[in-house]
Amino acid sequence: MNPPKICLTSSSGGHLHELLLAIKNVDTSNSYWVMYNSPHVRKFCSDKKHYFVMNTSPTNKLTWLVNAMKSLLILLWERPDVIISTGAGISFPTMWLGKKLLKIKIIYIASAADVTQPARTPYRAYNIADLFLVQWPEMLNLFPKAKLIGVL
Repeated sequence: MNPPKICLTSSSGGHLHELLLAIKNVDTSNSYWVMYNSPHVRKFCSDKKHYFVMNTSPTNKLTWLVNAMKSLLILLWERPDVIISTGAGISFPTMWLGKKLLKIKIIYIASAADVTQPARTPYRAYNIADLFLVQWPEMLNLFPKAKLIGVL
């Protein structure tokens, strides 16, 4: 039996670090990454299957639309079984399109930086995630259906 195909998506920096911690015991041999293109990320992805989207502000609607279309093409090409993400904005088009159009399972892990007040992506991801994980008990007040996993 083959391992599930996993789409891993996050922005760089802390989100990437947390995603790596979250998947450290997961078989990712059948996975691929969707990330922003930067020198740090290019080095990280050099030995991994990956796709880059443009780094943009969430308020730049044209670039966001281009990234969403690219995310959809990647999803249609790869057909993952599950999308695992720690955010940020780069991840939402991939998660939303995967869930709404292709019925892909979504696992979202809220950032450890979100102690009492999250950024925008967790609010958006909460309604589409099949499994929504938080690292602080305070976040359960905002996301009552979430599962508390503790700090990665």
